[in-house]
Amino acid sequence: MTTPDHGDDFLHGLRLRSAAEGGVFWLEDGPLAVFEPSAAQLVSRANWDGLMMHDRFLDTLRRRHSAPVSWKRIRTAWLTQLHTLATEAHHTAMVTRMRQLIDSRLGDDVDLVLLAQDTAVQAMLPIALTGLTPRETARIVQDLNQKLLRLIDRSPERGLRHHAHFAAVQVRAGLVVRRVLRERAAGRRPRRPDLTDPIVDLLPELGMDRALDVVTTVLTAIGGPPGSAAASVLYELVRNPHWARRLAGELRTVDTAAFCAAPSKAAPLTHRFVKEVLRMWSPPLLLMRRARATFDLATTRLETGCGYLVSPHMIHRDPRCWQRPDTFDPDRFLPGAPHGPADRTHYVPFGWAPKKCIGADIATTQLMALCHLMCTRYRLTVPDASTVTMACRFAPVPQHFHGRLTLAQPGGTEDPGR
Repeated sequence: MTTPDHGDDFLHGLRLRSAAEGGVFWLEDGPLAVFEPSAAQLVSRANWDGLMMHDRFLDTLRRRHSAPVSWKRIRTAWLTQLHTLATEAHHTAMVTRMRQLIDSRLGDDVDLVLLAQDTAVQAMLPIALTGLTPRETARIVQDLNQKLLRLIDRSPERGLRHHAHFAAVQVRAGLVVRRVLRERAAGRRPRRPDLTDPIVDLLPELGMDRALDVVTTVLTAIGGPPGSAAASVLYELVRNPHWARRLAGELRTVDTAAFCAAPSKAAPLTHRFVKEVLRMWSPPLLLMRRARATFDLATTRLETGCGYLVSPHMIHRDPRCWQRPDTFDPDRFLPGAPHGPADRTHYVPFGWAPKKCIGADIATTQLMALCHLMCTRYRLTVPDASTVTMACRFAPVPQHFHGRLTLAQPGGTEDPGR
């Protein structure tokens, strides 16, 4: 689970305690903070090892165990499918979806946080679940959007009617997923190259309820962090016009086909920019876990069943791991840069191996594609960029972040993001 709302003072206090207590310390309300990089990696790896799916609901009622299915097996199936999607054609299709969405908002005063979320969902949803009717797509997107708004809204609605509506939207989205799984398995709906399809083959072992949980896990993953990261990319482009100019200089000379085939190779500066955005603003800020084993962590002991917190954000802002950690500088990722990561465990925007986010590569590609569009196709105007601030909720969320998008002039020299 994630912790949904954090004040700057709270995070600052955690950073001070982490520096004073070696990155591992107990919070007053019970969880153990595990912000020391090697300790976080150790606990995350051990907690993942041998992790199995829960029993089916019917089997739980009957007090019996379901067929065992490991999360490692599901993860392997997903990674195999993602490998088939990492092609120029699929990347081009993703960029096209993003462009179509952004084109539909041209000339309007838009909330850039919501635009980033909509663009991320438009880009990523077909990777998770494709072949939907417009009505089915609308139900899935409605569920993703309401989950995001619950996390980023400072004062979310809490009335009974709101909760009933929230639950109803979830149920309708779940029915869509069930229908897709059932019809693909029965041959009434064609198989598709998405992350749902490998689960169809596992239906006999998983059962429908566990298969639904697995697909919902993927959908939930694309419904929050990618949009937050995309908003952070826009935030840094607007706040750092000199970096926006550098990206534009690179991206205007890059062949589109070469970019879609191998983005990080075709646009290394843009890749560094995205990596630095993720270092500064990696979502979510804090992750709450339960220990599945007992760990001796130097000065303390984490017992089985106890809660603990891990946080890429805390590691990325730790001066013991990074020089000038609060300074935005993509060049820290140049080979041999003295202010770069001293150890590979110091840069973990997608979590820790072997449970690292399966979508790390496609997410990075999507963020680089957003940079490409913003620096070559569009001109983003934010009235007073200096007033835009970053709030810390479940993830970093830019505040008062509104602007207007227009098409860039061919061969123009205007600053992206200004």
